[in-house]
Amino acid sequence: MSAFKALRDISNKFENELRKLSTELFSAKIDDAFEDNISKKMRDLALFNSKLRLLQAKPLSVTPQVTEIPKNEQTTISDYTDTVTWKIIEQQVVKTLTQTHAVKNLITTSSRELDPELVERKEKIIEQLHKYREHESQLRHLEAVLQEKEDELLHTRQIWDESLSNLKDSQKLPQNEEIATGPLYKKLQVLISKMELMRWLIAKLVTSRTGGYDWATDPHKRLNALALARQHHTIQDYTES
Repeated sequence: MSAFKALRDISNKFENELRKLSTELFSAKIDDAFEDNISKKMRDLALFNSKLRLLQAKPLSVTPQVTEIPKNEQTTISDYTDTVTWKIIEQQVVKTLTQTHAVKNLITTSSRELDPELVERKEKIIEQLHKYREHESQLRHLEAVLQEKEDELLHTRQIWDESLSNLKDSQKLPQNEEIATGPLYKKLQVLISKMELMRWLIAKLVTSRTGGYDWATDPHKRLNALALARQHHTIQDYTES
């Protein structure tokens, strides 16, 4: 029990030192270059981290989570892959922070205080930042236009689906079923009624005063008129043709 207590005290001590160093890393103001300070702090953190892992290796090695995992080539490669991945991520984060800080200092520093080479680099960076800002504005505009067109497409698709559904429903109706709701249908009804009345009048006119008419030669073409008078007119004759 005393060994575990000592290990706990040492771990707590290292944890406090790591927290202190982390605080100094992001808040301390020193005269050294930022890049050198970052490198030095990272080396110190790596050293303390290695010591902490070494102290924790013994008790962790006897836990069920470790002893129950079979050790083979695949698990070993997987462990090393995870370690290398996190190491690369750590290096990229440090590199990004360092470059960001250096670029910020370069842009905010007056050109009169910089060397000609740094002034040229500063101008190129500012030019690229302006281009990036323009491209970002264009991208936002294109995204807005794309969203608008997608909304229009969705609305048009809904109209298309409704029209297609109505068309399919209309095709299911019987052929002789009429929809007497439109104005053209009512006009057709009126015209057919007038045609039927004219047919009746034609028959009356043709058959009147026929006492001395020569039906054999039919000089007035009354037989043709009678044939027309015998033809009935219905709405179906004009809607189903």
